[in-house]
Amino acid sequence: MGFLLGAFGKLAAGRRVRDLQARMMRVQSRMRRATRQIESVSKMLETQKKAELNGLSVMSNCANMAMPGLFQQQYGPELYAKFMGMGGQQGGLTDPAEIQKYGEFQMAQSQFKSRNELMITQMKQQIEERYENLNDALLEPLKMEEDSLQTEKDSLESQIQIAQQDYEACKKMESADAKNLAPNYTGQG
Repeated sequence: MGFLLGAFGKLAAGRRVRDLQARMMRVQSRMRRATRQIESVSKMLETQKKAELNGLSVMSNCANMAMPGLFQQQYGPELYAKFMGMGGQQGGLTDPAEIQKYGEFQMAQSQFKSRNELMITQMKQQIEERYENLNDALLEPLKMEEDSLQTEKDSLESQIQIAQQDYEACKKMESADAKNLAPNYTGQG
């Protein structure tokens, strides 16, 4: 009787091991796919973020490069050249109107630069926040799926170990009882 129980148990445990291993392969395949998606989405978001930040730097540089032209129009080319050649010193100016315009020029230049820096800083912060939100929205579900699959994989590994132990136990039971069923040819019964 133990022989039959062992044989059938071995068959059932063997089938269970194979079924669990097949499920494990599917889970591992889904995990690899989820991991690739996470990497792909992360890379795409990082590339887009860098492109937007680079565009922001270009915009800032363009604004700084446009500043001299704006001030040349406002103050005239001669006065602008005179202001730029002074290097922040008003010692070469004698006309009170020019001194006043030079003060206005310095203030306007300072305001232009600080407004540009403030605008670029705010836009950079908005880009950072937007991509942080996109990371959460796009990557979080994928990471949750990956975690869920990891939990399922861990569970399957435990079940496979138990099924393999059952298989080995049934195999031993079968082989132990097979010895008892072997005919005794020694004539001593």
